[in-house]
Amino acid sequence: EMESGSGPNSRRGGTERSSRRSTVVPTTRSAGDEMESGMDCSEPTPRVNFDIMQRYVGRKVRLVCKVEEWSGDSLKASTCDGQTVFIKPKQGSQYDTAFVEIEGVVENNTTVQEDSYTPFGDSFDMKNYNQLCVLSNGPVKEIFL
Repeated sequence: EMESGSGPNSRRGGTERSSRRSTVVPTTRSAGDEMESGMDCSEPTPRVNFDIMQRYVGRKVRLVCKVEEWSGDSLKASTCDGQTVFIKPKQGSQYDTAFVEIEGVVENNTTVQEDSYTPFGDSFDMKNYNQLCVLSNGPVKEIFL
């Protein structure tokens, strides 16, 4: 019985293997694998208002908006800087709060294709959020990374 503790299946061997494995995982992640978890901070998704969204056509953004009305298969919403945008929801998405954060790709200057969303409740300070968007995309953006 004593010999089994020193063989290839002993705790020491297992621990060495798992520590080796954990050093490989971060390298794999930074090699460009897509990660849904949001742990890769090399290129964070920018938080945008309508004005800043214009810089990101074809790219992924985070946009908090106020749900206004459904118009066919898209949602009409207002941004924190008082403009109108249209959200193309992912199938099955139901925005059941007044404010939602949409994570998705900017299709054109007024439309975002949703990848995911987060309900932000029925009371949200859009003026404050607009300031966050301006600061996090401006001259002091490094402090938000």
